[in-house]
Amino acid sequence: MSKIGERLPSVATPKTKTEATGPGAKAVSPQQWVDLLGGLIPTQSVTKAAPASTFSAQAPGTTTASHPAFGKEILPSALGPLTDERMARCIVDAYKEIYRGDRLPNGPERSKWMDFARKMRAENPKVTADDIRYAIQDKLRLERDGLDAHSKENTDRFIRDAVSWVARCYEDKQHEATPAEMQHWRAFAEDLLKKNPKMTPEALKYAIIDAVRAKVMGTDSITQENIDKYIKDSVKWVTRCYEGKEREATPAEMTEWRAFAQKQIKENKDISPEELRLAIADTMREKMTGTGAATPMNIDKFIDDAVKWVSLCYEGQERRPTAAELGHWRDFARKLQKENPDIKPEELRLAISEAVRVKVTGMDNTGSANIDRFIHDAVKWVTLCYDGKERAATPEELRKWRAFANEKKKENKDISPEELRLAIQDAIRSEKMGTDGPPGENVERFIREAYAWLVQTHYGYVSDQPNGPTQRELEAWAKFARDKLKETPEMSSEDLRHYILDSLRTALANQ
Repeated sequence: MSKIGERLPSVATPKTKTEATGPGAKAVSPQQWVDLLGGLIPTQSVTKAAPASTFSAQAPGTTTASHPAFGKEILPSALGPLTDERMARCIVDAYKEIYRGDRLPNGPERSKWMDFARKMRAENPKVTADDIRYAIQDKLRLERDGLDAHSKENTDRFIRDAVSWVARCYEDKQHEATPAEMQHWRAFAEDLLKKNPKMTPEALKYAIIDAVRAKVMGTDSITQENIDKYIKDSVKWVTRCYEGKEREATPAEMTEWRAFAQKQIKENKDISPEELRLAIADTMREKMTGTGAATPMNIDKFIDDAVKWVSLCYEGQERRPTAAELGHWRDFARKLQKENPDIKPEELRLAISEAVRVKVTGMDNTGSANIDRFIHDAVKWVTLCYDGKERAATPEELRKWRAFANEKKKENKDISPEELRLAIQDAIRSEKMGTDGPPGENVERFIREAYAWLVQTHYGYVSDQPNGPTQRELEAWAKFARDKLKETPEMSSEDLRHYILDSLRTALANQ
């Protein structure tokens, strides 16, 4: 008998006698094994298939598979109108997704959703299986969550969920709606529906959530109690963000910001509770971060913060500005203020931060030093993404891409450093992916790569199934791709590569 994992011989295997395995054992031919076990184990060649290598490591081959990679051939014709059988599977899959396998559609439900699916197919003959499944899932989700129709039960559910969620998020506690709260929010919901009879259940749900949250946060009305809440919350938030430790507002701060709030109300009688809350938080933050006024001390703070942030993000280690940098960026700030006397402190802070970032990342000019940096960064990124290991550009690559960069600068004298950096990166990536040439030259390679990727995705591991298309599949998809190129001759190799992959993935899902 064959060992575990060994494939049984196919029907086409010659009927040679097998040796007896013991006294009195009867010889059994391969055909008899097939007749005996064929219903349990698929008949395949006795030669084991070589495991497919991963898509990232596999060199594009020129051979085609003798067996379909997915059990049956996937052809462009699968992109056509879906069969009723396939749409029926979409319905079951949608139920499994929404109800996590707890229930499946009954007879009337199947009929209802088949009518829905057929209508989608009639309106768009190219509708995909995924389109139908997602559409049914969306409808089922509404039904499951009580968002398909207005009812007292659904409104009560919205209220209970809103009260529980807001308490957990904004008060950090568990709280169920009390009878008084249920009565209050039921009246609120009834009033909303009277004012807007066309309001959907989902819109009502979120209106209730917003109203419950506004009440908890004190943004439902401007009262002295709510103003005090805005002040206390703002002090906690600003000190946590900018001092690293949350604290309570002092009596002096309460007095200062109450006066500020009264002034805002006096100057703007129509100010909303939310606008007042944000005005207090923003002004307090400005005072804490030095953006209340562009004093020399605050400008130095802007520079210090910018250098710390940029060096941490782009150099991997936070540092303070040097004396030379302080002098340079002070001059930059004074020049900005001179050119724009109305510039706000916050705008000045952001301008300094952006200018520091631009200089550190080489985005301030397209000189030779920055071009070399763009090349090194692009090669590191591309090799990390596509080879799994980062490396620097070789001398030969530096020469090649310097010439490319200089040609780009000749073609476009106004090219920005960022545009040049992206052009270099895209060109290096395209060369790595083989999408730098005319799309018609790489059609078959794109098809094989798409199959290899989808096989690995489909099986969840590197399958021992043939990972390429059969000859028939290769020819059908090549014709499909070339027909697309005739329709859209401006299509790039990268566009064609993605088009083939997306089409093959859709055809597989439609099967």
